[in-house]
Amino acid sequence: MVLVSALVLTALAWWLPNRPVALDNPYDGQIESVSFAPFRGSQSPLTGNYPSSVEIAEALDALVGKVKGVRLYTAQEGMQEVPELAKARGLKVFAGAWLGTVIRTNKLEIASLIDLANRFPDTIDRVIVGNEVLLRKDLPVETLIEHIRQVRAAIKQPVTYADVWEFWLKNPQLADEVDFITIHILPYWEDNPLPVEAGNAHVDHILAEVKAAFPNKPVVIGEIGWPTYGRDREAAVAGRVELARFITNFLHKAGAEGIRYNVIEAFDQPWKSAMEGTVGANWGLFGDDWQPKFDLKGPVVEMPQWPVGLAVAVILIIVTWARQRTRANHMNFGRALFAGAILGLATYAVSRAAVEAWYFAYMPGPRAWAAIKLLIGGGVAFSLVSASFRMLSGDARIAVGGWTAAAGDIILTLALGLAFVLSFLLEVSVTDDVLIPNLPAATISQLWPLLPVDGRYRDFPTVYLGIVALVPVLVALIAQITGRDRFLDRLAFGRVFGSIGRTEKPGTGWFTALVGLGFIALAVGLMVSEGTLNREAWVWSACLVLMSLPFGAATLRRWLV
Repeated sequence: MVLVSALVLTALAWWLPNRPVALDNPYDGQIESVSFAPFRGSQSPLTGNYPSSVEIAEALDALVGKVKGVRLYTAQEGMQEVPELAKARGLKVFAGAWLGTVIRTNKLEIASLIDLANRFPDTIDRVIVGNEVLLRKDLPVETLIEHIRQVRAAIKQPVTYADVWEFWLKNPQLADEVDFITIHILPYWEDNPLPVEAGNAHVDHILAEVKAAFPNKPVVIGEIGWPTYGRDREAAVAGRVELARFITNFLHKAGAEGIRYNVIEAFDQPWKSAMEGTVGANWGLFGDDWQPKFDLKGPVVEMPQWPVGLAVAVILIIVTWARQRTRANHMNFGRALFAGAILGLATYAVSRAAVEAWYFAYMPGPRAWAAIKLLIGGGVAFSLVSASFRMLSGDARIAVGGWTAAAGDIILTLALGLAFVLSFLLEVSVTDDVLIPNLPAATISQLWPLLPVDGRYRDFPTVYLGIVALVPVLVALIAQITGRDRFLDRLAFGRVFGSIGRTEKPGTGWFTALVGLGFIALAVGLMVSEGTLNREAWVWSACLVLMSLPFGAATLRRWLV
């Protein structure tokens, strides 16, 4: 019964959220344009590791028949080859120059953009001078206008500048310098994030506002899209199904209303995780292997890797059951069912974290960090399994003390400490203005990619450490049921797995009380900072409350003894 219940529970946990989902508005046409940056693996513009000509050609081949054109963000870094390669494949190019704080680089970008536009007038049909320069505060608007005028005077194609829609409204003088206005509409990243269902209504609202401000200028959406993986923002949920629904709804709208647009983006960008966390790397219609994530006609599977996760879980279940089989044979039906449920829960948690670490931690640093979190969370999970099987089987070796009990409590302590720190960082938003206000703008811009700053880019640690929140309560409950210990005694910090912890030492009562209150404060602060619509925030806040219980129990235990 232990083995069967564990396998059934884990299989359901993997299969239920990953069933194929039909789309309400399947789309069977071509996309007008997609953002094109064919970085894969460890390639990154931050390190100067750019795609080769062969890789660029292969990436364009993957898009043929699916899109009509591509948008470029730079006229250097190997992207100079795109117009010729795109021409051979019948693709149009929405060319761009990347403008930043380095004057020499800006001059090279402008010169290259002008050269490409004049050499490929039939392929490059539009030109962008600068992308979100004002958002990043890289250049004053006057300098940006000078660059736009320089390009506009040197080429025949229509010229524009691209930025988040608010920055056009804040800098209306830009409209006189361009042939059309290019705005970015990203409901997920709005200051007040919106769910997928509100996507088209939001597009209507923004287009109406921008067109009212600039009635004599055509308006193009330069970026519109949705992330397929990462943290939630209020009611905006990252996911493959969400992207499929959002983009197919929009594509039908754009076709019916004649909206010009560019979807961000063609391929996932692993390198962006260094600046924007997991969610920043996962905006592609294709993965960084250049394979489509789903068919726009549907159906869509949320996590296609789920069979791998299930296989890992099954292996863990079988290995653990084989090691615990003798104890399992001494359980009655009810206890065997309970033990199987705990084994299934633990192995699902570990396998889910393993999938996250393998598929969604992209660079060496994040992968190492993911491995550490996996080891800590996994250690707690299997300490839970070991303690549960011993108590439910009547094994007398669960007595207080012993190295296994001490090891379990030590790793639980590490996990709780890690959860505390990560939760604090979730609620911290450090920007260049508050962190380094005295540095010049150029220095700030150069340091920006290296700053692990804004809490809105950080992942909730639920996948790795969510199991940690349940462990103390489950172990204490089993101890109470089996008569091994009182619930409050076993729940107390330092005693969960049976060892004698710091709570037994004089002078530690106030410390444990303060830590418990700290977890509660983090839970409240998280809901304030994330909003009540964020399901992930609710779940992790609940985890933090559960994590506070061992510290509260330790305090109560001292007062009641």
